Amino acid sequence: MSVFNGIISEYPGISVDNFTGQNLRSSIFFLSHCHLDHMNGFRSEAFARCLMSRDNARIYCSEFSHNLLTSRNKIFQVPEEVMLKIKVLRPNHPHDLSVPDHNDGKKGPYRICVTLLPAGHCPGSVMFVFDGHNGTVIYTGDFRIYEGTVQKLAGLPVAPKCLYLDTTFFTRQAPTIPSRDVSIRRISESITSHLKKYPNASIFFESETQLGYEAVFLELKRTFNQKMHVGRAKLALYQDVEDTTGAFTLDGSSTKFHACGRKKDSNECWEKRTSNNALTIKLCVLGYIKINADGGKCPTVRKVQPNRLKICFSMHSSYNELVEFIGFVQPDSIVPCVQPYKLSMAAAQQVTTLQSERKFASKETSKYSPCRN
Repeated sequence: MSVFNGIISEYPGISVDNFTGQNLRSSIFFLSHCHLDHMNGFRSEAFARCLMSRDNARIYCSEFSHNLLTSRNKIFQVPEEVMLKIKVLRPNHPHDLSVPDHNDGKKGPYRICVTLLPAGHCPGSVMFVFDGHNGTVIYTGDFRIYEGTVQKLAGLPVAPKCLYLDTTFFTRQAPTIPSRDVSIRRISESITSHLKKYPNASIFFESETQLGYEAVFLELKRTFNQKMHVGRAKLALYQDVEDTTGAFTLDGSSTKFHACGRKKDSNECWEKRTSNNALTIKLCVLGYIKINADGGKCPTVRKVQPNRLKICFSMHSSYNELVEFIGFVQPDSIVPCVQPYKLSMAAAQQVTTLQSERKFASKETSKYSPCRN
C-alpha cells in the first residue's frame, strides 16, 4: 500500500497520487491509476475547494482512468468540481505543461515535460517521467515489469536525478514472483484437473482488488468457453476495460465460473459455493511471500483446504525485477513509495540508497524525447 506523501521535491507545485495536507498547495496533480491507496483525498471537499480556488489547477491521468472515473462515479463518488479539472494525457508522448506560480509570487511559473509510460499494474496504470530545469525524475506508481523486459520499454530515460519507486516487494525475502502468464497457466491447470474429477463443479474466485485480474478472466473465457459471473457493480467496472466484451455475465446459472462476491450478493451462488465439489481459488501474493521469507519454498499453487486453493498472482514487481529495473535506469537517488514486506521505511530507504550508489555497466536504452531539445 502506497505511503508516498505526494510531493515531487525536484518540482514544487506538482503532486502525485496524494491529494491531502501540503499537497493542497500544489496546482498541478497527477493520478497514476484508480486504486484507492493512490487516491488519498481525491474525493474530499478540501481537495475540491483547492481546485476551484485556482483557475489554472489541473489533474492529469490516462484516458482509461478518466473514463473509469467519469462512467463509474457512483462507485468512486468524486465531486463534480474535481471531475471538471481532469485532463487526459496520451501515453508514450511528451507533453509540455506549465506549472503556475506556487509560492505566493516568490517564484514564477515554469514549464515541465511529462511523459506517461505503461506501468503494467492494472488497466490505465501509468508511470510519469518529469523532465525540466531540475533534471529528469521518474515516478513509477504501482508497477510490474518482468525480468528481461525493461530494455523494451520505449521512452524510459536513464540516469534520472531521482526515481520514486514502487517498493512493495523490494526485499530479499521476495526474490522472485511468478509472472502473470505463469500464474494464469497454473490457474487453468488447476481448473482443468478439478473439472476432470467433477465436470459439473462450480469454480469461485476471490481477489484482493477489483481491477487488475481481467487478463485472468479473459484467458479462462478463451480456454473453457465460460463467462465469469459477477455482480452489477463489478460488471459496470469491467465494461470500461478493453477487449472484455462477452467475458462477463450477470446470470449465475449460465456459467461454472463465479467472481460474484459475498453471500449477500447472490444466494443462488452461495448454495453452489458450499456444495461438496465446488472449488474456490484465491488470487493473492502475500502468503507466497511469507512462506518464502520464513525459509520455505512456496509453490505457485497451494491447497489450503480440500477444495480451496491459493494461487500466487502479483501486480507488483519482485526484488530481482526491481534490481534489474534500477540497474538499467541508474538513478542518482531513489525514494521508496511503499513500505516493503517486513521492512521499515527507514530500512527501505537505506537499501534503496545503497542500490542507487552501485555502479552498473553502461546499457543502451530506447530513445527518450523530452519536450526540450
